[in-house]
This record gives sequence, structure tokens and C-alpha cells, in this order.
Amino acid sequence: MKIPETGFYFDEEKHVYWLDGKRMTGVTTILGVLAKPALISWASKEACEYVRQNLKLFEDLEAVLEKAKNAYAQKRDKAADIGTLAHSLVETYIKTNNFTPTGNEQIDAMVTQFIVWSQVNKVEFLNSEKVVWSREHFYGGKYDFTCKIDDKTYLGDYKTGSGIYFEMFLQCAGYQLALLEQEPETKIDGHIIVNTTKDGKFNTETHYDYTATKEGFLAALKLYRLLNTKLE
Repeated sequence: MKIPETGFYFDEEKHVYWLDGKRMTGVTTILGVLAKPALISWASKEACEYVRQNLKLFEDLEAVLEKAKNAYAQKRDKAADIGTLAHSLVETYIKTNNFTPTGNEQIDAMVTQFIVWSQVNKVEFLNSEKVVWSREHFYGGKYDFTCKIDDKTYLGDYKTGSGIYFEMFLQCAGYQLALLEQEPETKIDGHIIVNTTKDGKFNTETHYDYTATKEGFLAALKLYRLLNTKLE
């Protein structure tokens, strides 16, 4: 597909943003500069668990250790598949107010938790999967939803990982910054993260200091640009 030489274009299949024929940076790519020490610990744990389960008395130790190096990736990819499907079902529910169970107890439980949360809190969803972009800072992104709860308007993200981390609010700030560049009249009171984990846990957190998280996001953006500067 030919990329337009002028204007903004979002390649939904590849999830890539373009402006005036140039590829833009994604919000999640920008925040990839942040250290995630918990992931290192998790990867080590998965390697050790693989060795524990697969090392037998006369088995080739080197072969087991070689496979253990990528044990975390197999579990990560499986979790990503579950998260992707749960996310898609939540998106459908937000847009249509309908949910058809898949028969997968784990996924259905995650989506049901989101639905129960929305019903108990009388959440009014305003939009879903909105693409935003910033010409000034040259990045794009797509956030999960905006909604109203108790007369407050939230920009929100649905997460299926192991918990809620502060960088998720930096992500929301990046989306809001781009949204306000396009639609300055839009009023956002705060950010909300809704988290349903694959082991059955549920949590939500809100944050209201957009000034602080915007500065944090822009700091990450600056660091990302510096790290990706081509040296002469």
C-alpha cells in the first residue's frame, strides 16, 4: 500500500502511524525507554522453572539450559494471545454493549470482570479505540476508551498484564496530549486503568495530575529521541 505523501495516515494492519510520508513514533515505543526491572526478574524465574521441570537425571544439561533461555518468551507470547483476545472482546462490548462468551474460561472471566465493573459503576463509554497524533511532537497512538463516571470524564486503558504500573498513566498522558492538539475543546478530568489479570485478579486505579504525567511522558520522548539520534 502506498503511503500518502501529505497528511496523516494510520496503517491499522501494521499499527504504524505516518505523517506527510514519514513514519511517526508510537506512544508505547516511546515509553519502551523506561527500565522494567520486574521483567528481568520474571524472565529469570521462568528460566529456572523450565530447568526445574525439564532437567532429568540423564538429560543433556546444555540442551535444557539452551531452551530455558527462551522459556519466558513462550509464556509471554501465550499471555499476549490471551490478552489480545480479551482486549478485542472488551472493545466489542464497549462499542455494542454485547458480549458473546468464547468458551475459554480464563478469557471469559477477564471480560466479565470488565463488564461487571462498568455496570456497577454505571460507566458511560464515549468512544473506543480512538487514534490520535501530534504534529508538534511527531508521534501517534490509539487509546482504549473515554468514559464518564460520576460526572467525571476519563481517558482510559484496559490492561491484561500482572498489575498496574505508573508508566501506564504516562501512556495516557501521551494520548491526551495528542488528543488535545487535535481537539483542544475536549475535557478530560483524569486517567483510569482497568486491569484484569490472567490469574483472576481485578484492579482499577485513577490519576488526576495530568501536568505531572505529561511532563513525564515528554521526558521519555526526549530521551527516546536522544537515544535514537544517529551519530555523525
